[in-house]
Amino acid sequence: MLKQRIITAVILAPLVVLSVLMMPSNWFAGLLALVALAGAWEWASMVAKTLLAKIIYVLVCAGLIAGCWFVLDESHVRLIMLAGAAYWVFILLLLSFYQSSWLGNYLLDGFLHYSGYFVIVIGWLAMTGLHQQKPGLLLFLFMLIWVADIAAYFTGKKFGHNKLAEQLSPGKTREGVLGAMVGTFIFSFVGVWLWQEQLALGAAVYFVILCVLSALISVVGDLFESLLKRNAGKKDSGFLIPGHGGVLDRIDSLLAASPGFMLGLYWMI
Repeated sequence: MLKQRIITAVILAPLVVLSVLMMPSNWFAGLLALVALAGAWEWASMVAKTLLAKIIYVLVCAGLIAGCWFVLDESHVRLIMLAGAAYWVFILLLLSFYQSSWLGNYLLDGFLHYSGYFVIVIGWLAMTGLHQQKPGLLLFLFMLIWVADIAAYFTGKKFGHNKLAEQLSPGKTREGVLGAMVGTFIFSFVGVWLWQEQLALGAAVYFVILCVLSALISVVGDLFESLLKRNAGKKDSGFLIPGHGGVLDRIDSLLAASPGFMLGLYWMI
């Protein structure tokens, strides 16, 4: 499985990098919308029972994305990013009290159902906004999350003994999360070097903290999707990406990290 994951990553990563750096923002927003809607379909497959309900779910997401694109101005986007960041803090608190007895509860079912609209649309809006500001910012966020994932995986494999959230994701360890934090702390200095002309000393420290916090919230996104899959009785959100599962399995961390990252950048770059 690791070999297949690596092969897929080697193929997809250059395509992602070229898309971010080479495509005009309008075209990239459209491409990202297609990815988001593929994620919406997978989300619908875990919260909706009939084909019609799944189609309606995706259409609602598409309508919300279109509305954001044509209606919102920058002041609205800032407020939505604040709401998105606050939402993921709430999810962190919610998962801290998680019990397996919650699975199948109608309140959890309803919460997960409507959360999909919020998570997918705001994540799309944040990543689109970052690309409009500067494509390099979005690419940096992608790479930051990739570094966090890789560092967490190998640190957890080598040193992991203490489970992070065994009822949600048995493979995740506290040591793995610590490895992700250390990895992103080191990688954040790449961003400091890239944008050193815009960053005073205080802003550079702030940027490093923002990067580490974004990586931490990305773990919350991963755990939240684990809750979604467990409630639906599934191992993966889909099978579109060989070795990685579905689209949601690859973008869950980004959907969680991007609103807070974009919000933090408003006060810096």
